[in-house]
Amino acid sequence: MPENLQEIKPLGLYDSNAVYNKRTFDFHLSLDYHNSDCFSESYPQILVNHQHPSPAIHVVKNDIVRFRIHNSRVNNNQSAAIHIHGIRQYGSNDADGVPGVTQLEILPGHEFTQQFQVLEQTGTYYYHAHIGVQDDSVQGPFIVYENEASLLAATSRSSSFRISEGGYEYDEERILQWSEYWHQSGYDRHEYVMSKDFVGDEGPDSILLNGKTIYDTQSYTEEGCEGFSVIDVEPNRIYRFRIISSLTFRFLGMFIQDHDMVLIEVDGEYIKPHDIKHLEMAPGQRMSILVQTGDYPDGTLFPIATKYMWHPNKRGFTNNGYGYLRYSKRPRSARIMKKPDIAFLSNENIPDEAVSGWVTHGMEPLVVTERDKAIVEGKASRTIHLDTMSVLVPNSTRSFEINGRMHGIWGTSSTSLLDQISNGLLGPVGSLDPKDNYSSNHQTYVVGHNEIIDFVFQNHFAPEGACVPHPWHTHGYSHYLIAEGSGLYQHEVHKDIRNFETPVLKDVTISYPAVEQGITACGWAKVRIFTDNPGLWAIHCHLTMHMLHKKMIVLEVAPDMISSSRRSF
Repeated sequence: MPENLQEIKPLGLYDSNAVYNKRTFDFHLSLDYHNSDCFSESYPQILVNHQHPSPAIHVVKNDIVRFRIHNSRVNNNQSAAIHIHGIRQYGSNDADGVPGVTQLEILPGHEFTQQFQVLEQTGTYYYHAHIGVQDDSVQGPFIVYENEASLLAATSRSSSFRISEGGYEYDEERILQWSEYWHQSGYDRHEYVMSKDFVGDEGPDSILLNGKTIYDTQSYTEEGCEGFSVIDVEPNRIYRFRIISSLTFRFLGMFIQDHDMVLIEVDGEYIKPHDIKHLEMAPGQRMSILVQTGDYPDGTLFPIATKYMWHPNKRGFTNNGYGYLRYSKRPRSARIMKKPDIAFLSNENIPDEAVSGWVTHGMEPLVVTERDKAIVEGKASRTIHLDTMSVLVPNSTRSFEINGRMHGIWGTSSTSLLDQISNGLLGPVGSLDPKDNYSSNHQTYVVGHNEIIDFVFQNHFAPEGACVPHPWHTHGYSHYLIAEGSGLYQHEVHKDIRNFETPVLKDVTISYPAVEQGITACGWAKVRIFTDNPGLWAIHCHLTMHMLHKKMIVLEVAPDMISSSRRSF
């Protein structure tokens, strides 16, 4: 292990003299009436290029990417912002897409350009809105390949070349993007979530696979109904299925009937092959599985099924979260309108009762570098315990306190927090709270450059008495999950616990319920980062309603380097 943390190889390095490939994508945001589940009514939602899911983006490692975002003013009064989930944004903090923090909201009739380089990352990512509840409808795949040959082979189904990525070879790949759909407009849903009437709800009306399902197969609107999503495959081939959990509210389990699955990627990081019966999907996670197809005749169908996980009131298979794997050697246009017969689905693949931790303890990184060892085996310079508590505020709406504080608005209507700090408008960070390094001047948690920092995500029972899992997402960094425990984290008691033998680098970690009798704290998870990426980075629960209820902090890394580290493209 290096004797000095400065010897740990930093990420995000680039050659200023090199010529990098550039790709530009135009996003036109509009308020459209859309019907994703063949219900009797359509609802207005913000969409990208009139599509749901939003267009899939395919790039190559080290590409310079430009998103030109145009927010239409036609019948639209909603501002916008887009975050590229999992991309670390080295040198491009201003492209991270967090309104108020890294940029201003994109007002109707306005445009905004995000430019960034995809440095040292490959794998499965996605982009989504980061304002209100627009992430239910503004969400699309962002796939990063190791080289141009892989990109061309993966996006051309006529290619005869095998794809080689991350040490794995396969014949073709498919995207399975899961999302949720409510029978109400995005505006009405946001109003409800932020109102005093909100005490939680039973979840979405429909679960969508690649933007499709049928709400009720006994009664549906025929016009425009595309039926259930179908994933066409050929016999005796190896497929990579890139699973994107763009869910915003609930956890789901997923399996493919009569097909074995091998997990190979989690949150853009390759792991050793891990046989699984089902996938646990939390909001914000992405995974890849390899599936070997069988020797089945043309037209054979196998259900892709989902079950409720960690739902307070529901167990078993979801109402309509289904799709089909279809064996087909030629393009088929036939719709599938029939829901799978649940009686014939295997209950053994997914238990009705969710299991804390799923298979996370059994995951191993495919490659462990000296950098990984140095960070994981090193000593943290600070542990920041984020003790989050749901409370009712004086106007009877919901909010979260974190370490006894409730954050205000970051930035102003004319200047983002990033520009305020870069231009010295807020002054220095000032005196920091010794408990957690909180700066009241900036409303940030301040850490230095090239430090090992641990975060503890603490669960508590909600006022209604439930303890639920929370998927925590770190912007600007992937993190190592190094420990978890029950009840309340106490640093002097728990500081040396390491109950993950082979920590995997991720950007979403679930803090699972782990109850101890007689206390309101109900479980914690500890993750570790190495602060080599100066900037302002959001860390938040990826349940959208919780983020809107202020379950989010801003990490301020290396304040004196934030301005100088910003690149121009």
